[in-house]
Amino acid sequence: MSQKQKYVLGEPVPNNPHAVVSNVPTLSDVCAYEEKLDCVVSAMQQGYPRFVQHAWVNQLIESVVESLALEVSYAVLLQKNQRIQSFISSLDKSIQCISLSENDMGVPMDLVFIDAGEKDKLSVINALKLFIQHTGCLISSRMAEKALNHLGKLQSDMHEIGQSVIGHVKNEAQECIRDLSSVESKEAVTLTSSGMNAFYSAFKALQSVQRAKGRSEWLQLGWVYVDSSNILQKYLSPEESLSVHYDILNTEAIVAKIEAMGDALSVVVLEFPTNPFCELADLKRISEAVWAQGGLVLVDPSILSIYNVNCTPYADVMVCSLTKYAGHTGDVMAGAIVLNEASRLFSELKDGIQANAIPLYEADLMALWESMREAQSSVESINQNTCTVLEFFKRHPKVKKVFSVSENQQHRSYLKQEHTGGSIVSIELEGSMEAFYDHLQLVKGPSFGTDFTIVCPYFYLAHYDLVLDTQPNNLLDRLGIDRNLIRISVGCEPIEELLGAFALALEAI
Repeated sequence: MSQKQKYVLGEPVPNNPHAVVSNVPTLSDVCAYEEKLDCVVSAMQQGYPRFVQHAWVNQLIESVVESLALEVSYAVLLQKNQRIQSFISSLDKSIQCISLSENDMGVPMDLVFIDAGEKDKLSVINALKLFIQHTGCLISSRMAEKALNHLGKLQSDMHEIGQSVIGHVKNEAQECIRDLSSVESKEAVTLTSSGMNAFYSAFKALQSVQRAKGRSEWLQLGWVYVDSSNILQKYLSPEESLSVHYDILNTEAIVAKIEAMGDALSVVVLEFPTNPFCELADLKRISEAVWAQGGLVLVDPSILSIYNVNCTPYADVMVCSLTKYAGHTGDVMAGAIVLNEASRLFSELKDGIQANAIPLYEADLMALWESMREAQSSVESINQNTCTVLEFFKRHPKVKKVFSVSENQQHRSYLKQEHTGGSIVSIELEGSMEAFYDHLQLVKGPSFGTDFTIVCPYFYLAHYDLVLDTQPNNLLDRLGIDRNLIRISVGCEPIEELLGAFALALEAI
């Protein structure tokens, strides 16, 4: 019997046109979405932009293609960035680009398309789609809204923002991130269109300076976010290589691997803490080993956020998604890159980042700053609720295993406060994960660090190919990972409400 859901399939949360979370209420819905079944895909009108193209973005693409009298097999509107457009053009000669000005659209953007006559270009289209997903260069829903208003295709309550106001807000946001990241100058801070674009821009800058020095070996520590991992796997040059060391707590083994790479060491990449296991590496020891070999360090603390952890002194480049925690309202995409001013390659890295980064669109910047003004209070409430939810799961007989920052006793000195927990609690269950997930009356889907709780069958949504791989010696089994792990991002709801929802879902197992 199907379970009645509090939030229906495709329902945006929060209930506004720019919400970046779209509900996926049952495990069968999750699988159907991953398998691209129309019954689910068509219900997703908005959500995380790299996975769900916003209805307004689709409407704008159709309008532009029609106005230009084009016959296309695929078209997409991207934010302007010369280096990204150059790379896209290099994928295949069939990819074309038309630049659209602010006079044309109300905001500048590029139409990238493949002619309808190119029927044999499915592999090129897929490569283009994946590049856009990995790098976060799609126009935002607010850009689409501005353009549709400009074209007379949409009537929405948009207000013109003066450049002096935009400059002031950008300055305030940069200074806030500077203070949270413990750097001296806001010039070390770059705001980007998304966390993914922040990662890609940092990757390209690091790659450029290290390749010039003949350094070719990259090292990934632990799990990293799926698109970050794909960038590392797909966009290294043929001369470069990537190694992955999954045991992030074995510092001695990590240091030995770094030392063995010697002069070939290019960049070490890690999330701090890891997603979804919330493990904390010994950043200081690792960074010292990397720098001794002439390598560079890229750290992503998005899972815990710069509100809760200080990792900039132990990285050359820190990247984070401001969609989480800073954007706790759940209706804005943004990212940040913070350079360690003590890095020996600070100036070179800064130049490379500026060349590759896509700036945060002004309306998104305004929405981010409105959210950031209340972010500290939201983070404190999230931290407190997470501690209580964690204790509930630790005591419950149907919860087999619990992962959280609070459970990781190693290397807690990097946290800004002793009891900092962030929003993430991941659990393994005794019994049916599907029954628990389907009966749970909370928002379900990707993302985290929001005022509302979000429940995610992590490997189904992030690594569905690994879930389906049941061959002997498959990666998840080899690493002792339960593919039915549930990742929970705890929000700010009344704690009794949260515990009651979890208790009822656990009873259904």
